[in-house]
Amino acid sequence: MEYIDAANLKSIELNKEIINKLKQCGEVTIQNPHSMHNVATGLPDPGKVIIQGSTGFYTGGFMEGTALLVEGNAGWYAGDNMMEGELLISKNTGCNAGTYLYGGNIVVYGNTGSRVGYGMKGGTIIVCGSAGPWAGQMTMGGKLIILGKAGSKVGESMYKGAIFVRDPEAGDKMGSNVFLDSIKADEEQELKDLFARYDITADPAEFKVVRPMQTGRHTYVLFNPDLKPELSRKMPG
Repeated sequence: MEYIDAANLKSIELNKEIINKLKQCGEVTIQNPHSMHNVATGLPDPGKVIIQGSTGFYTGGFMEGTALLVEGNAGWYAGDNMMEGELLISKNTGCNAGTYLYGGNIVVYGNTGSRVGYGMKGGTIIVCGSAGPWAGQMTMGGKLIILGKAGSKVGESMYKGAIFVRDPEAGDKMGSNVFLDSIKADEEQELKDLFARYDITADPAEFKVVRPMQTGRHTYVLFNPDLKPELSRKMPG
């Protein structure tokens, strides 16, 4: 185990140190983070990072396989655009946790703010406490699981994916273009496995599922462009 004292480091310096330590031994602990922004963003390698304290904005953004544990709170945009790996937050997060999540798992053991999982495309977010308004807004894939109270406009304008809610009032808090459905047997098993993995006590049978409407006045087509980046490098003549 390697240790880094972040007290006198800038975030760019800290992240370079983290990457170096992960390559050397695969595990590092960060001390004295003092709610620094951009901690552990863009980590490209597997390994384990423990942050002893709270962090600011964009914690664990763009990670590509690292297991990150925050022993405290995290600010806005925790796990922003995360590709792979794990982000575990022992207390609470600010707004927009898991925005545009592509893969991996985010677990918030406390409460989270508004727009958790906004635009997420894959992966899983578990909120053990309550979530603010617009949870799962415009999601395009993945699973969002809320064990506590849900704020208003749950699943507003979501396209794909599933939002699992245990709040008995969730049916009165949903956004537009969604409906409340029963949980399926395979989904119950998925939740059971996730809860066991992350030491969460909950009964999957108690959950309902917010799903996107497939019929009605709202219609959409997902944009799947055929990108050819090599063409942008060709100069005329």
